[in-house]
Amino acid sequence: MRTEMLYEINTILSNITLAVDAERSTVFLINDTDHTLNSLVSQGIEDNLITMPLSSGIAGRCARKGQPEVVNDVSQNQYFNAYFDEITGYTTQKVVCVPIRNEAQEIIGVIQSLNKKQGGFNQRDVTILQSFSDAVALAIKNAQLYASAEAIKNDIATLLRVSSSINSKLDLSSLIKMIITKASEITRSDRSSFFLLDQEEDVLWTKFGEGLGTQIIKTNKGLAYSVAKSRQPLIENDPYRNPNFDQSVDRKMGYRTQSIISIPVFNANREVIGVIQSINKKEGAFTTQDLFILNGFASQISVAIQNSTLFEEISTIKNYLDILFENLDNGILTIEKDGRVKTVNKRCCDILGVRAEELIGQDYHDLAAKYYDFLGYTDYTMRSGEKFEKLNIESTNLYNKKLVLNFNALPMKNPEGESIGVINVIRDITSEERVKENLNRYLPQHVINEIINNDDLSLFNGEYTRCSILFSDLRNFTSLTEKLEAIEVVNFLNRYFDVMVDYVFEHNGVLDKLIGDAIMATFGIPYNTERDADNALQAGVSMIRNLHRVGDITHLKYQLGMGIGIATGDVIAGNIGSTKRFEYTVIGDAVNLASRLEGLTKFYGVHILVCEDTYHQLSGAYHWRELDCIKAKGKDEPVTIYTLASLPGEQPCDDGRRLLDFYAEGLQLYRQKNFRSAELAFKKALLFDEHDRPSQLFLERCSEFKACPPQSGWDGTWQFTKK
Repeated sequence: MRTEMLYEINTILSNITLAVDAERSTVFLINDTDHTLNSLVSQGIEDNLITMPLSSGIAGRCARKGQPEVVNDVSQNQYFNAYFDEITGYTTQKVVCVPIRNEAQEIIGVIQSLNKKQGGFNQRDVTILQSFSDAVALAIKNAQLYASAEAIKNDIATLLRVSSSINSKLDLSSLIKMIITKASEITRSDRSSFFLLDQEEDVLWTKFGEGLGTQIIKTNKGLAYSVAKSRQPLIENDPYRNPNFDQSVDRKMGYRTQSIISIPVFNANREVIGVIQSINKKEGAFTTQDLFILNGFASQISVAIQNSTLFEEISTIKNYLDILFENLDNGILTIEKDGRVKTVNKRCCDILGVRAEELIGQDYHDLAAKYYDFLGYTDYTMRSGEKFEKLNIESTNLYNKKLVLNFNALPMKNPEGESIGVINVIRDITSEERVKENLNRYLPQHVINEIINNDDLSLFNGEYTRCSILFSDLRNFTSLTEKLEAIEVVNFLNRYFDVMVDYVFEHNGVLDKLIGDAIMATFGIPYNTERDADNALQAGVSMIRNLHRVGDITHLKYQLGMGIGIATGDVIAGNIGSTKRFEYTVIGDAVNLASRLEGLTKFYGVHILVCEDTYHQLSGAYHWRELDCIKAKGKDEPVTIYTLASLPGEQPCDDGRRLLDFYAEGLQLYRQKNFRSAELAFKKALLFDEHDRPSQLFLERCSEFKACPPQSGWDGTWQFTKK
C-alpha cells in the first residue's frame, strides 16, 4: 500500500488513541480469501503483522457481527483471545472495537483501541471511533485507487480491464459536508466549517460551512487565516479578546462567536491546504481532547481531497481510454490467456467485415484457421511473452475483398508481470499502399503521408511560404548524347534520375520537375523547417559525390560533371495549371535565382553555388568560399554568392588554404578598387592551383579595370546581362 496512505492512517490512528484516552489502537483489514483479520497499522508493534482468524477474538466478533464491541474487563469475556498478549508481552484489560465499512456498506475491517487510561470505554468512545472509521475507509480506498492509477499508467492490460469501482461517483462536496457535520457532533459544537487556502490570492475561502447557506466567504484575516499561516492548531475560548479575531464575519452573519477551535489541514507533502474549524462548544469550553478529535477530522478531509483528485485522474484516463479505444485508426482485438477474444473495437470490425458479436468469445485458433490466418501470429507472443510485428500481410475479409495489413501482437501482463493475454493491433494499409506506390515516384515520404492522412488538401491550393530551391544540371550531357543511341540516352537518364531523386527524398525534398537532364527540387514544401537550407545543400553534396553511381562512362571521350544552384527565399507554392492537368510547384524570385546560380557554376568553374540567404540559414559545419557579388539580369539588388571550399567531412589541403587566403585578400582589394594589389593577390592564389577559375576571372577583371576604371559609385558588384 502507498506509503502516504499508511502515514495518513497512522495519523488518524494517533488521534483516535488521544481522543478516546487509550494506550494504543490498531486498524485491521479483512482478508476474504483466508478468512482472517490482518493488522494494517498497529501502534506499539513494529514490523510485526498480527493475523487472527475471523472466528477469534473481540475484534473478530466485531467484524463478523458488524456491531461495535465494548469490553471493560476482558477476563470476564468469553471471546477474548489472550494469545496475542503472550506473543507481544502486552496486557489487555479494556477493548473497544467498531467495524469499518466501504461505500457499499460492506465490512472491510475493524478499528480497535485498548486500555482506556481513566475509567472505562463508553458510548461516546464508540461514537468517536465510528466517526473516524469513515476516514480510515477513505484512506484505504485512496490507496486502492492509487494502485489502480499506477497500473493504468504502466500496464495497458489493466487499462483495458480497468476496475469497475472507478465507475462510481465520488462527490467531494458531499464528503466534506458529512465530515464537518460529524465534527460538530463529536466536538459538541454549534457549527463547523472547512476553509480552503488559495495560494495564489493568499486567502481562505469556503463553501463548506454549517450555517452559511449558499454564501461563499473569502478572507485573509481572522483566526483561521492565522492558523493557516502558523501551521499550528488553536483553541480560543474568548475570541473577542484575541486581536486576530475578525468580528466583521459575526456582524455580517448575525452570529456571536464565543469559542473557536481551528486545525490546519495538510496534504501528503505537508503543505497547508486549508483549515477545519468548530465554533461555540455547547457545554463548557473546547479542550485538548476536542483538538485531538478535530485533528483526526483534518486528516480525514486531507484523505478525501487526495482521494477525489486521484479519482478524477483515473476517471479521466478511463474516459480517454474508452474514447480512444473506439476511435483508433487501428483495429484492436484482445485475447485472454485461454485463447478467447475478450474485446474488439469498431475499427477492427470494419476492417475484417464482421460484427463484434461474431468475434467476442471465439477461440482465435478457430478464427485463424477459418478466416484470418494472420491471427496465427498471436501464438508467438502468447508463448514467449514478447511482442511480434508483421508488415504488409495480404489477406481478405469475409466479403473476399483484398486487404493489406500491418499486424502487431503485444503481450498483456498484470502488475505482477504475469502474462494474461495478447493485444492484437491491426492496421489496414490497403489504400495507402496503392497510393504510396504511385506517389513515391514524385514525392518524399512526409508529403505522401500528408496527402494520405489529410482529407482537406487546401494547403496545396496556393500560399506564400519560404523554402530552399535546388537546380541541378549535367555538364557535357549534350556531347554524351551524340555518342549514344536514343534508347541508351533514355536508359541513362532513367538511371541518373533514379539515383539523384533518391537523394532529394532522403533529405526531405520534394521533386518539383524534371527538365531534360535538369532537376528542380524544393525543400520546405509544404511545411518549412529550420533545416531546409541544410537539407538542400546535403542533397546537392550527395548528388555530386554519387554521380559515379549512374554508370560506367569512362570509355567515353567526355566525362560527366554536375552544376548545382541553391537559393532560399519567399515563394508562392500551390497547384498551377489547367483544369485538366496541374502540378504542385513554386514560383518566385528565389526560383529564378536558383536556376541562374546553377548556370553560373559553369562560368565560375565550381560544382555548387548558393545565395547569401541560403548561406546565412545553414547551421552545419562547412568550409565556404565567398566568390563574388553579382547582379543578375532583371534584378535591382546585388547578391553575394558562395561555394563550398571543400565537401563536408573533408579539410582543404595546405595549398588549398593558401589559395583561399590569397583569393579572399584579392577580393577585398578588388572591392576597394585597388586593382593592382588585387591582381597580385590573385596571381599568388593561382600559384597554388593554376586552373582555379574564380582567380582567373578576377585576374581578367583587374586587367580590364586597370585599363578602363569603373564608373563612380561602383561597389564591386558584377553585372550579368545573361544567364
